[in-house]
Parts: sequence; structure tokens; C-alpha cells
Amino acid sequence: MRATAAFGGLLALLACNDALAPARVGAVYQLRRINGQTVPWTPPLNDSAYIAATITEGWITFLDVSTAQRHERLERWVTNVNGDSTLLVSEWTNTAAYQRLSGRIVLTYGPSPGGGSGVDTLYLGPRGSLILRQTGYLAQSDSMVRHFCITDC
Repeated sequence: MRATAAFGGLLALLACNDALAPARVGAVYQLRRINGQTVPWTPPLNDSAYIAATITEGWITFLDVSTAQRHERLERWVTNVNGDSTLLVSEWTNTAAYQRLSGRIVLTYGPSPGGGSGVDTLYLGPRGSLILRQTGYLAQSDSMVRHFCITDC
């Protein structure tokens, strides 16, 4: 009787885990689209609240059962008074603890040397994609919606 109850408890635990959002350890979820457009992506130029920089790449990878990394690279051409142009490149990789929940994965970043920290919530999208919606970036739409995929999506 106890063996049956223990086996039933194990099955219930496994069934609960199946309902959690998948996080394929070691897989690289590439940033494929932002606001429906393919990467590289540049925000609309008529948005005066945002300094135009092109997001040229990004990814999320789950390192193990509790740690993930998120990376992004931005490029911006700056023209000086002589008309010469210089490419400014900024990229970052942040490590976060993550928690798998029903329909979403929550990344929690610790304090960084630059003073940043925070939380990103990745929602499950079609064909195993992950969707990150961040608000407060663009005046017109007030959001950036990023789609990360292991394969094309």
C-alpha cells in the first residue's frame, strides 16, 4: 500500500513538472525578431525619446537547471563634425537564476557592477519560442517584444 502511494506521489510530481515551461539546458535560443521584424532591428527614427541603435544579435541559454544567461549586442554609427563615421558597439551578457512556471520562465538577475538588476519574464510562444515583452522603451508602442527561438520561428 505504501509503495502504491509513493508511486502515485511520484507520478503526480512528474505530471506537475510537465505543466511547467520547458527550458532546454544547453540550447541557445537566438533572438530572431523584435516587434515582428527580423534582427538586425533598428527602432523607428521618429521616436525622439530613444537613441537609434541597431540590435544586431541576442540569445538566451539555460546553463543548468537553475542558471541562465541573456546576451545582446547593439551597434550605432556616429558621425563627427568632419563627416567621419565611427561604429560604436555595446554588448552585454547577464547571468540570472531562473524559475520555470506554468507558461513562463522568470529570469532574476542579481546586482551587476553597473548597478543593474531585475527580472525578465519569458512567455511561451509558438513552436517552442520564448517571448520577452519589455515596456517603457519606445514612445509610440511603449514596448519591445523579442522572440527567441532554437530554430527558425
